[in-house]
Amino acid sequence: MSNAVSRLFNSRFGVRLALPAVVAVGAVGTALAYPQVVSASSPTLASKTPAQLIESALRPTGRIYSGTIVETSGLGLPTSFVNQLSGGSASGLSGLLTQALTSGVTANFWTNHASSLRIQVPSTSGEFDLYASAGSVWEWDSTTNTATNLRLPSGTKAVSRARSTASTPPSPSVIADALLSHLPAGATVTVNSPEYVAGQPAYVLNLAPNDPSSLIGGVRIAVDASTGNVLGVWITPRGSSSAAFAVYYSAVSFTAPSSSVFSFSVPSGATVKTLKPGAVMAPVTRGATTAPAVTHKSIGTGFSTVEVVTGLPRRPASSSLMSGLLGSGTKVTTAIGQGTVVTTSVATVFIGNNGTLAFGAVPQSVLLADLGQG
Repeated sequence: MSNAVSRLFNSRFGVRLALPAVVAVGAVGTALAYPQVVSASSPTLASKTPAQLIESALRPTGRIYSGTIVETSGLGLPTSFVNQLSGGSASGLSGLLTQALTSGVTANFWTNHASSLRIQVPSTSGEFDLYASAGSVWEWDSTTNTATNLRLPSGTKAVSRARSTASTPPSPSVIADALLSHLPAGATVTVNSPEYVAGQPAYVLNLAPNDPSSLIGGVRIAVDASTGNVLGVWITPRGSSSAAFAVYYSAVSFTAPSSSVFSFSVPSGATVKTLKPGAVMAPVTRGATTAPAVTHKSIGTGFSTVEVVTGLPRRPASSSLMSGLLGSGTKVTTAIGQGTVVTTSVATVFIGNNGTLAFGAVPQSVLLADLGQG
């Protein structure tokens, strides 16, 4: 990812795009019924209005220092693509994405909200760890017995760099912020009965987009009763009662962890790789001296908004992940160029041949009409 793209998606604009971007990543890169992840009992909480809960969710009074984040998806990806992913043997980040698409991902994390972050993703074959502390970032893949060190330039904050990588899972608060900060006119917000989520008493907000041009039928957001932190987000397609995409905590702690959990030592016998930032962050260019400028525009409003980003680095289609995706999509020609369209149950993504990406929580017909085709 280029520096320009990193700045783009780490800005407030990036948070605004978080919902469609997260769904798009699931499409580019197990349906879950909501009651399966909460306690059968219900806490007794003082009544609050939707406006009060939205304010709490956007401005929590406490910090989450560690916990377990669960991501599940039933996005309705093309069968041929899912079969190709399931039959592969990818490891590292590609393996994590495959796991996220085919069976979901569970990630443990620890942070001191200052200079240290650790993320651990267990799998059936081992674990993948990301350590960020004291100006360096380490990735550890036990499946391949490989430790990779990213040397950061002087003054670079390790936690900020780590959170900009593809190995950092989205938190419920990031997705909820994107939704609650930009509620469109016509959306209905109500308060459901309280639940226990990750062992914490929580209020439950229910969002109904009421947008006939959107694939999203409803969103449920669990808000911690004590701190206002978002503990879970469940996104349901129109006409369905089960979530197609969910990110929630199954465990959470509001106490700062010991500094020892952020310390990484290369295991004996492991392969060690050292990369400079430019080796993994530089854009792919052919015959050009500078990377193209990244630009953005929005088409439409509310839950049927289509986001168009141009000037992105062109990615090679040699990987099994990308080749499988492009092979399972539909080839189209639009006013912004030729590319491939992939539709899921809650989002449609256009991957342009010229470094353009368009995505939105809309059917393919709506996205193509917005792009000047269909």
